[in-house]
Amino acid sequence: MKAVDKGFRQYPRNGLVIADRVFPRHDLANAVLWVDGIIQTIGRAGELRKQAPPHCPVFEFPHATLTAGFIDSHTHFAQWALKRRQVDLVGASTLAEAVARVASAEPVHDWILGQGWNANDWAEPPTRAALDAVTTAPVFLDSLDVHAAWVNSAALQRAGISAATPDPQGGRIVRDAAGAPTGVLLELAVDLVRRVVPSPTEDALKEALLAGQRTAHQLGVTGIHDVEELAVLRAFRRLEQDDELRMRVLFHPPVADLARLISEGMRSGEGSAWLTSGGVKLFLDGSLGSQTAWMLEPYEGSRDRGMPLTAGDSAAVAVRLAAQHGIAATVHAIGDAAVRHAIEILEPLPRVGVPHRIEHFQCVHPHDLDRAARAGIVLSMQPAHLLVDIPLADRHWGRRGRGAYAFHTLASHGSLLAFGSDAPVAPLDPRPGVYAAMDRRALGGGGDAAWYGAERLSFEDVVTAYTRTPAFAAGWSPRLGTLRPGAAADLVAWDIDPAVFTGDGEAFLAARVRLTVVDGEIVVQS
Repeated sequence: MKAVDKGFRQYPRNGLVIADRVFPRHDLANAVLWVDGIIQTIGRAGELRKQAPPHCPVFEFPHATLTAGFIDSHTHFAQWALKRRQVDLVGASTLAEAVARVASAEPVHDWILGQGWNANDWAEPPTRAALDAVTTAPVFLDSLDVHAAWVNSAALQRAGISAATPDPQGGRIVRDAAGAPTGVLLELAVDLVRRVVPSPTEDALKEALLAGQRTAHQLGVTGIHDVEELAVLRAFRRLEQDDELRMRVLFHPPVADLARLISEGMRSGEGSAWLTSGGVKLFLDGSLGSQTAWMLEPYEGSRDRGMPLTAGDSAAVAVRLAAQHGIAATVHAIGDAAVRHAIEILEPLPRVGVPHRIEHFQCVHPHDLDRAARAGIVLSMQPAHLLVDIPLADRHWGRRGRGAYAFHTLASHGSLLAFGSDAPVAPLDPRPGVYAAMDRRALGGGGDAAWYGAERLSFEDVVTAYTRTPAFAAGWSPRLGTLRPGAAADLVAWDIDPAVFTGDGEAFLAARVRLTVVDGEIVVQS
């Protein structure tokens, strides 16, 4: 596979791609013709060859299926791009294995940074002492779900954290029996150390974004909804100004910057063909993996109901203020209590530029399953999460798990499902997400029964959730998210096992991107 950089423009923004089928199905169509970056016609290859302008390049993939470019509806793209160069702790099955990976790392700007640890099945918990034994450099390691951090004594010292440091609102410093920090920080306590970690330079951030963009194209991803700090927005703007942004971006800034955004006149839905303002992001709770998701009833075998991350009516006040100034809300809610509260604060709001939305929407009380559809709230969900969450949901939520990742039930109520990855929490690669939404079994599950199998989706429904609905949620419809005359030529040719069309999600895991086109330009060809 060849990723095509900015200098690869041997073709004009015209093209004709011929495949086995165009999806969602057009009657007998097997080809798409675009001119000047705009789709002109969808039909049979013979007729489109006659309509193509002189010297129009033709790409033929006899066994491929054409779809609109996939749009990942929830990323932390710069974090993902930068973390690819950090210590990778994903898959470390023991404390010793994780520590060994840290021990072999070289500090960058005096710090060792990493991501991806998951201690749910470790026999020994993560501690600062374990890290202290292998390095004197400060260490900051994000958990797999990015709702916890594991640090060493040097990092705690840099941040000024001691036994006397109080827990911040919405966060927890995990302590030992004597009250000393163990080295694990939960939710907003993570920021106590994160704020002293050196930020990447502008050039390093730009380089990471460009490398990440190339990888996204190789995975069939032509657009993202990004949830990050304003420094990342500035970096995307720099790419656009330098004519190097070849990915559609809907950007969700943090609610902490709301006053600044209002003063600068931000309005959701405004922007350019490449970069659009989304809604302000706020958190109502944590995650299942860290048991900080806010629940209506305690976790199984516990008295703990998780952790609401906002006090009183502060979230409702913030989203009302944002809406009054034309800014939508993007609300993180995972536990059923957080989901209910998110719906309650978003239901009364008028639409402003783009729809209000709830991120994750994982565990939902049966009484709340139809409320988002009635209110027109977009549900931004990440199917790949259930591949690791199935045993955790069974363990911590018990029978409430039947309301988790309830894709089919939500769709049957008319909910707007927009699928994404939450990269770097899960891979940016959409193939595991497609598999998860269709099969609802852990990877390598073989003959395992589907987890709440009635909630499986068809391939067509899943593709819609990765294309048409994310485009609608960003205010990009009908220009993006679908293959139709008049739409921008953002498309992907997938080499797919036909079994996927009859409901076999596992067949998509081996899908191969043969061609990626963005705005009529070839960015990947194989």
